[in-house]
Amino acid sequence: MNEAQAQGFNWELARAYIPWQRYTEKWDPLEGLRKGTIFPELYMPYHPTAR
Repeated sequence: MNEAQAQGFNWELARAYIPWQRYTEKWDPLEGLRKGTIFPELYMPYHPTAR
């Protein structure tokens, strides 16, 4: 029993939600190293906005 439970708080603070994903194709390992993933569906390059 942690301190919050001892004080009568039984709230659920957070719950992770991860949607099901279908992986339809893969990149070769070298391309995956360059992009950080071998799954094209997960590839989201970071493009900072100019200030």
